[in-house]
Amino acid sequence: MPQGIEAPVSSTAEGQTSHTLFQAARPANTFGYTREQQIEALHKLREPFKPEEIRYLPRVWCGACKNAGRNGCQNHPVTKCGKCKQKMPNGGHIDLAYVGHAEATNRLLNVDPFWDWEPLTVDERGLPQADGYKGLWIRLTVCGMTRLGYGHAGDKTGGDAIKEVIGDAIRNAGMRFGMALDLWTTSDLEIIESGADPREQANGGGAESSGKSGQGPASSAVAEVDHLARLRAQALECWGNPLSLGQIILDAEKHGVADREVPLKDGRVVMFRELLNARIAELGRLAEQGGGEQRVA
Repeated sequence: MPQGIEAPVSSTAEGQTSHTLFQAARPANTFGYTREQQIEALHKLREPFKPEEIRYLPRVWCGACKNAGRNGCQNHPVTKCGKCKQKMPNGGHIDLAYVGHAEATNRLLNVDPFWDWEPLTVDERGLPQADGYKGLWIRLTVCGMTRLGYGHAGDKTGGDAIKEVIGDAIRNAGMRFGMALDLWTTSDLEIIESGADPREQANGGGAESSGKSGQGPASSAVAEVDHLARLRAQALECWGNPLSLGQIILDAEKHGVADREVPLKDGRVVMFRELLNARIAELGRLAEQGGGEQRVA
């Protein structure tokens, strides 16, 4: 058991990350849910969506295709993609998985029929007030727990933009609970920003691998490592929230990574389950003593 519970090593920026630094404290009302019931219900939010519930958003990574416009470059002719169902450069784009507003709403209703959202600010008419970027901050409450979310409609205008903003904000806040979080892949986002070939990234710069390369024990081990990395990142985001940490432990147990070792900043290694349980116990002691959140760098 580590002494002085510290968060696992992170490559992200340190410092204040809370969006509610200058806002009133949230009410302690849990709407009748016990901690165990909250963990069980919120864990359902993180269950994978069915394939038919998942949509795909195409993003062109090839710089030459971007410059060529609708025709694509010489290496990536434009064809209809079987995944995103749109005409895109064949091999010059990737498809980002996401869930739509209807699927997200259905998941929330299945977990908590009384879930609710409210805008962070309202105008003089009592309507949701957008910020200077035409985006909207909201509070999403599920099973007695509230978290923030942010939505934006891009270039859309009019009534469609308002609906898009609300739906985007709900999905964003839902992701803070872990809903559809597994659909986000950092590697894909990095490919978009860098313009690298995703096949070369996956194969270490070599030729495209065969369809069987993703099968077998090696692939399973890689998947476990990737899942543990995602859970560690989530733990860092909610290091002061014992309920969320308990939810992460359940997820780690479900995917067989709870007893994997993780490094600490002082060079020690501990089991992931042990680290989170120790932090939950520490937060419980701090709450009994009336102390605030403690984050050890």
